[in-house]
Amino acid sequence: MATYTNETGLVKAIVRAVKKQYPTAWIVKIHGGPMQMAGIPDLLICVHGLLVGAEAKHQKPGESEEHARGRATPVQRNMIHLINRAGGMAGVVLTPEETLELIARGLTRRGFAAVPDEGEIA
Repeated sequence: MATYTNETGLVKAIVRAVKKQYPTAWIVKIHGGPMQMAGIPDLLICVHGLLVGAEAKHQKPGESEEHARGRATPVQRNMIHLINRAGGMAGVVLTPEETLELIARGLTRRGFAAVPDEGEIA
């Protein structure tokens, strides 16, 4: 069962899961503001040179997955498209596990085995 009850908790759980599986991952939480480009995903993650954009949406009790994912704005969906088109991997995620799957798909697409880090890369 999920231990988070809002998007902030979900984002923290995602960061913990990614850091556990990929200790050398670079992760930035994006805090939107008026001076920032609109639509940038909540988390930018870099694993083995792969840029991953994770737009986190907390699935509210009784809400369908489809509805939760549908809360991504057109601008956010466009940014996800642009990241994917540029060779990164981006998507709307509802759980930490979905984020790890998104990273694994991106790494596999780039020819990396989607396995955890084995420590710092020299």
